[in-house]
Amino acid sequence: MSHRALLLTLSILLSSLAIPAALSLGAPEAPAAPVKHAMPVFDASRVAAPSLRAQAAASNNMVYGGGSIQKIPKVYIVLWCWNGADPSSEAPYLQNFFNGVGGSAWMQPQTQYTETARGAITNPTGQLKGVWADNSCTVPPVPDLQIGSEALKAATHFGYDKDANYIIATPHLHNDAQFGVPGGYCAWHSSTTDTLGRPVAYTDLPYIPDAQGGVCGQNFVNAGAAGNLDGVSIVGGHEYAEAVTDPVPTSGWADASGQENGDKCAWISSGPGASHNIVLSTGTFAIQTLWSNAISGCAG
Repeated sequence: MSHRALLLTLSILLSSLAIPAALSLGAPEAPAAPVKHAMPVFDASRVAAPSLRAQAAASNNMVYGGGSIQKIPKVYIVLWCWNGADPSSEAPYLQNFFNGVGGSAWMQPQTQYTETARGAITNPTGQLKGVWADNSCTVPPVPDLQIGSEALKAATHFGYDKDANYIIATPHLHNDAQFGVPGGYCAWHSSTTDTLGRPVAYTDLPYIPDAQGGVCGQNFVNAGAAGNLDGVSIVGGHEYAEAVTDPVPTSGWADASGQENGDKCAWISSGPGASHNIVLSTGTFAIQTLWSNAISGCAG
């Protein structure tokens, strides 16, 4: 082999070895997608009869996964990029619901669930601890990965609390692409970590009245104008209850199929465990029931 040919062969060999290193030094990877535990939209064709559903669920109580619960539940709401636009008056309804829900009979089934380190969940009054209208964004978001970042901002704004659910309420007509569509969801909850490695539980709560055809709870309990915001408390309450019992899905309480206490009782319209109104000190609200291991059924 000539000297020139040898140099050419070595050059090709070194170039091939350099390719993996060059790739690894490229642009940083996009953030990992969150583990989203979602509440599916209502689909009458896929909801089993209440009696059959109850029979199936009764043999499948929730089990503890060894992770955390929220012992002293707290709620912080972020009205993210709303800029004052609230055509359905969701914000006051949402705040009144969470202002009154602490200490209610609806939340009492939560107190049977425990964690190894701190014992059982409690049900104190005054669980809504703050509301923040964060209008710092210049363009209304189409969220997903951005929700976790906003939750971290909320934890900084309000203060970190391992027992807090930071609810990121997105603005009218700026929701996830999968929100309120067939096969999609109404809301979801997840967890991220802050710079100190601490878990931050949060909820993506779309602007629920934007969902059409009652797929996210409009008029699920109450007819006419009285039920326009039924879905706000049904869906918001669903995600809140699950975040309390399973803030880092699904390391807390879930059944063998991964369903949490809200999932097991979602979209029951009649019979045992059906959604209904509850009266709180702050008003009357539509809610779904929550799973109780104690009775192997839906309660609240």
